[in-house]
Amino acid sequence: MPNTLIPLVAALLDAPDAARAKPLVDTLVATLCQITAIDLHPELFRDEHASITAFGKAVSPTTAAQCAEDVERTRVFLQGVHAAVSKRLAALPEDQSLSILYAGTGPFGLLLVPLLPFFDHSRLRVTLLDIHADSLQALQQVLDAFDAGKAVASIVQADACQWQADSTYDLIISETMREGLIQEPQVSVFSHLVQFLAENGELLPQRIELDLWLSGGDNPMHLGPLFTLERQTATALQRGDLSCLQGSLPVPEYSSTLTDIKLTTYIQVYPGYVLLENQSQLNLPLYERNALPRPGTLLQYRYTLGEDPRWQFGYESLRNQPLPDSDAPGGLGVFHLARFWHKAQAQKRSQPLPEGLDTATEWQLERMLMDVLALGLEPTLERVYASHSLAEFERWVLDINPDVASAEYRQAINQRLRQWAEGARVSPAAGFIDGPLNAEQLQHWETHGYIVVPGILSEAQCTQAREAIWSFLEMREDEPASWYKSSSAMKKVMVQLFNHPALEAARSSQRLQAIFKQLWQCDDLVISTDRVGFNPPETDHWRFPGPAMHWDVELKSPIPFATQALIYLCDVAEHQGAFSCVPGFHHNINHWLEQLPPDTDPQDQDWSQWAVKPIAARAGDLIIWHQALPHGASPNRARYPRFVQYINMYR
Repeated sequence: MPNTLIPLVAALLDAPDAARAKPLVDTLVATLCQITAIDLHPELFRDEHASITAFGKAVSPTTAAQCAEDVERTRVFLQGVHAAVSKRLAALPEDQSLSILYAGTGPFGLLLVPLLPFFDHSRLRVTLLDIHADSLQALQQVLDAFDAGKAVASIVQADACQWQADSTYDLIISETMREGLIQEPQVSVFSHLVQFLAENGELLPQRIELDLWLSGGDNPMHLGPLFTLERQTATALQRGDLSCLQGSLPVPEYSSTLTDIKLTTYIQVYPGYVLLENQSQLNLPLYERNALPRPGTLLQYRYTLGEDPRWQFGYESLRNQPLPDSDAPGGLGVFHLARFWHKAQAQKRSQPLPEGLDTATEWQLERMLMDVLALGLEPTLERVYASHSLAEFERWVLDINPDVASAEYRQAINQRLRQWAEGARVSPAAGFIDGPLNAEQLQHWETHGYIVVPGILSEAQCTQAREAIWSFLEMREDEPASWYKSSSAMKKVMVQLFNHPALEAARSSQRLQAIFKQLWQCDDLVISTDRVGFNPPETDHWRFPGPAMHWDVELKSPIPFATQALIYLCDVAEHQGAFSCVPGFHHNINHWLEQLPPDTDPQDQDWSQWAVKPIAARAGDLIIWHQALPHGASPNRARYPRFVQYINMYR
């Protein structure tokens, strides 16, 4: 048998990685099972022969044998122990022997016995120790197979955490552990046996380092070292100093994707022979899921010795914290901004929002917040979810709107938002605010639910806005082929351009604002920071993608009063992708909704059966419609694109 085993082990000692080692380990384990008659994977296996000691779980002989199948653990430990024994022997005078204690041998003695044929047995004095008699009986068969008995001074059945040696050892080997040093007694084994280590002796593995991380995203954040088991800490523990088993780590600001606490295990068997995260079962990370420790606090940790060794963590969790009030200032000092970000992070983590939260009112406040800060709804929603910290989100807000740095600007915004949040709202009421619309226009509005107001923007202002859109889309007016290039900035015919100086002419128009105030009969309105639209002519290869006819309001009777609007930035004929609506439907919508059969989707309509009207108008003209009107763009069958700027005011 040694003629078969020794070349196998020699090849394993030369294996550079797990891939090369696997067939060798598989053959070695199969051979050892044959020698010991161990059934490695019995049909019904409950590990009932494990021993639960006062220091942790001593796994059964079968489980200990199964550990040999962990290829990288077997390769690295065998190579590391071989290097340690070789170096120690080389440093000793030839007339001196090397004393080795191997505690927790299991049935194979895998970390040392296969190596014994490679050394002069007369220079070794080995003690083999295990708690299970069955393991030691099988171990004797392995020793015989390797013809290594002459190197062994004694075989002891005992608990390694209580056994008393009558001499010291140059090397003490023990791998009685799981990932994170949980459940099994590795810490207690080393902290007890270290007293029997010679003055210049070594523990193998030399170092077991545990670290804590915040995890959950692509880039985990290292919180710090948790504990290192080595000769120094083992000696301190043996003397009764348990201070290394507890402590605290500061929690910094971190990405909101890092929801978990992760504990990693690094093992250095001997210099140059290490096991890293996920390389073996011993290095599997441990997680405390959805932990969310609060930044700026301390994460407390403590290792508990005893029958079930394990780590305990104490921390203040965002998971258990209420949302900050709207008045919570954050770094910028903008009303509701910190609450907005914290709520987005809670929703991203699928955390329940506070019971009784008026989500509709909160959303209205957040919509106003985005508009008064001139941020734009869609880019802000994307950023508030993607920002890993409130500080990162606030930096983005400042980049988009540098005016927020002004205390006077913030004060005006905060006053307006706070008044709205506290209920200082004015309902629309007819007749007391006059404005640019004449009686005929107001009658048209009342009858049809929309109006076209000419000349809100000048020709020059429309040209500047179109040029901004051409540039943003990287298209050329004089190259029709470029109008159809794919762009991530396009969503159907909507263009995700929200902030540009050319778009401010409409938003700052006093005439436009007066029209909205007249229709709303309210002078405390917020103007939207909305996007633009680009609808090129249809071709054989490009068809109008929508949006087709639809409503943007929740179709639940009664439909409240509100407006929507856009400005044509070029002349638009009826067949040029014109805005379309169903005039007058605001009078009928509530009755229509109430008559719909149950489980009917009101948005799912055959619009060819409806009186849909395309609205032609000139560049600079404003089209306002009641939100109860179904509306949409239409296919462009002209020769020039349709350009629009979406805009609205609301309360």
